[in-house]
Amino acid sequence: MNIIRTNKTKAALALVLAALLMLLCWVPLRAQAAGAIDVGKSCQMTITGGSEYSGMKIPVSIYRVASVSSSGQYTAADANAFSGLNFGSITSGAHASDWMTLAKSVKERIDQNKIAATKTGTMTKGSITFSGLATGMYLIAPDRTYSADYSKQYTFTPYLAALPNSAYTTTGTGSDAWRYEIEVGLKAEQTPLTGKLVVTKTLQNYNETLGKTTFVFEITGKDSSGKVVYSNVISTTHSGPGSQSVTIPNLPAGLTITVKEVYSGASYTPVGSTSGSALIYSDEAIQNGAGKPAEVTFTNQYDGGNRGGYGVTNRFQSDGRNGWIWNNPTTPAQQ
Repeated sequence: MNIIRTNKTKAALALVLAALLMLLCWVPLRAQAAGAIDVGKSCQMTITGGSEYSGMKIPVSIYRVASVSSSGQYTAADANAFSGLNFGSITSGAHASDWMTLAKSVKERIDQNKIAATKTGTMTKGSITFSGLATGMYLIAPDRTYSADYSKQYTFTPYLAALPNSAYTTTGTGSDAWRYEIEVGLKAEQTPLTGKLVVTKTLQNYNETLGKTTFVFEITGKDSSGKVVYSNVISTTHSGPGSQSVTIPNLPAGLTITVKEVYSGASYTPVGSTSGSALIYSDEAIQNGAGKPAEVTFTNQYDGGNRGGYGVTNRFQSDGRNGWIWNNPTTPAQQ
């Protein structure tokens, strides 16, 4: 069978071929527009976190995980440790998800092979600068840390950065000019921390003939703006002199707690104040010497009366979602 090509057909084929040639040439031409990378040039990287991190000390480690050629191709710095990882897949057209996936795999290999960091330092005042770096690809891995008051924990996502880079290679737009001094940010997740409150009731003396006696306390918690965000009632029941304590866990760090004795027990009189306050420090703050346990103590004595009686304790337990579950001991247990 003969195929007859008209002049129009030939013209159309020529246009398609020209378009394909232009497409094939676009990527290398675009990549070469900035010129070759000076692979021997010393680089600098500044990692910033902004004002949110200005009062924190954040340990930061960086790892040079790949070298780069003058044409912008990456090769694993340690062929054995990073075998199977495709650093060559990272180009100016790579998506953020590609960078994150590779960063996760690289961090796993670093941990598995116990690879030493290229450089380490501590970020203070919201930034840290590493100088004298070779060109290539770096994994940035800040350690877990805490806010200045230990009310929040910060966990940082390891990520990759290229030295040098350009506005075009990082955003897809802008200048092609290679930048050998770059600035990158932090990628963090916050987790609110919690602490506990201990309320202690001490009886100086006790009248056994009146039997058990109960004391009731009202607890109010306010955040830094003065808003009431926590309210509860607890009690202690005594069958002799001495002290009893109630511990309330999982209270948000930073709360200012006020405890007021609202019922002092039949025939018992408060000794000293009937209210007290404390600031909730996280368990991590206490462990690191940046806070003290939140404790409020009350004392009572027998007043010579003849009224007896005691009550039950309602307990409130955190549901793990900033809410509280009431446990009423007078409610029959479910079978």
